[in-house]
Amino acid sequence: MKIKDILLVSDLDGTLIGENFLIPPRNIEAIRRFQRKGGHFSVATGRPLDATKRYFGPVVPNELCVLLNGSVIYDFKACRATRFFPIPAQAPGFAKRVAGRFPQAGVEAFRKDSQFVLRSNPYVTEHLAHEKIPYREGAWEDRGEAWGKVLFASDPETKARMHEFADSFPHPGVRFVETSEYYLEMLPEGINKGTGLDEVIRQTRYERKNVFAIGDYYNDIELLKTAGFAAVPANAPPEIRQYADFVTGHCRDGAVADLIEYLEENLTE
Repeated sequence: MKIKDILLVSDLDGTLIGENFLIPPRNIEAIRRFQRKGGHFSVATGRPLDATKRYFGPVVPNELCVLLNGSVIYDFKACRATRFFPIPAQAPGFAKRVAGRFPQAGVEAFRKDSQFVLRSNPYVTEHLAHEKIPYREGAWEDRGEAWGKVLFASDPETKARMHEFADSFPHPGVRFVETSEYYLEMLPEGINKGTGLDEVIRQTRYERKNVFAIGDYYNDIELLKTAGFAAVPANAPPEIRQYADFVTGHCRDGAVADLIEYLEENLTE
């Protein structure tokens, strides 16, 4: 196996990005070196398009990427989505039911390449301000274009109660997933970062044994299980580290650089 045959897929938050929401310089240097040697770099994230590409100044993927936790496959070189897996038409009604039960929760909806706010709260305000995501106010009846996911933002206790409530009633075609301490997301059933990686492999023809993935959170489990080799940062919860073939250092210290150095030590150029 040679570096030029490798697809390296990284999660963003808590993996490629450090605790200060910046990419550690060590990661930038390692990814550039990896690409110069012929390696292929991609990301798999729950973030939408605009919140993802803001990080692609110092580092630019040279392969298809997975956005919205698997709902969108995006080609940053061609600036277009190559595949979109939306939630079913009836699904916004499920989200509205959860939002009605928890009026303190903020709600955001995401399309293939845009997003809008259904209901704001301090968590949504902080999320949008920090990520500098362009958005508009929207309404539940705004169904002009299919939705890719819905995000609920709240304190951890409310988030847990929302998840419990969402799982208490039938919601065919979607699933509810906790993607951070403050976020609960409604995603298409059967769609996740792992199925997104499967679609990337289908479109690009990489051999699965040559696909290396790194991620730190519960929404990365399918990604780690789908790849031929799984790496997990030391900052990941213990339940996630059990999926690792290799445990790197903490994300703040350059977890992706650790994985690339592992590849450089064990593979030929």
